[in-house]
Amino acid sequence: MWTDSAAGRRATRRAYELGRLRSSAWKAALVAALIACFGVAVSGSSVLLVAPITALAWWFAFWRGDVFLRGAVHGLLGGAVTSLLPMSLLRPCCAPGAAKLAAGVTCCTMPGACLGAGALVGLLLAIAVPFGRAAWWRTAAGVSVGVASVAVLKCATLFAGEAFGLVGGLLAGVAIAAAAKALALHRLTA
Repeated sequence: MWTDSAAGRRATRRAYELGRLRSSAWKAALVAALIACFGVAVSGSSVLLVAPITALAWWFAFWRGDVFLRGAVHGLLGGAVTSLLPMSLLRPCCAPGAAKLAAGVTCCTMPGACLGAGALVGLLLAIAVPFGRAAWWRTAAGVSVGVASVAVLKCATLFAGEAFGLVGGLLAGVAIAAAAKALALHRLTA
C-alpha cells in the first residue's frame, strides 16, 4: 500500500511540474519576443541569433516562479539599461561609429571596459532589488538570469572577450551586492 501511495505522489508531482513547464513556455515566448524586438531596435538584427538563449532563460524563470521570477523581472530592467549602453563606453579606444565597421577593419577590444560597465550596472541593480530573508540567493539568481537574458543581446554585437566581460561584470556585480545585502541583513537581525 505504501508504494502505491508513493508512486501516486510521484505521478502527481510529475504532472504538476509538466503543467508548470507547459504554462511557462508561452509566457517565456512572449517575453522573449518582446526582448528580441527591443534588441533589434537597439542593436540590429544580429541579436536574433541569441534570442533562443533569452527564451530558455525566461522559460526557466517562469517555471521556477516565486522570488526567482521576481528577481528576473528586476534583472530585465537592468538588462535593458545594459542594452542602452553606448558602444563608445564599451570600446573607448574606437572612433565613434566604429562599432559598425566593415569586415577586415581593425578596432580595439576592451573586455576590461565591458567588465567595469557590467559590474557597475550589476551592483546598482542588486542594490535596488528587495531581498527576502530566506530567499535572497534565489532572488539574486533570478536577477542574474534576467540581466543575462537581455545583456546577451548586446553581446551579439561585441567580440567574445567583451561579451564575456560584460556578462561576467553584470553577474559579479549582482553577486557582490547581493552577498553584501544578505550579510548586512544577517547582522541586523542577529
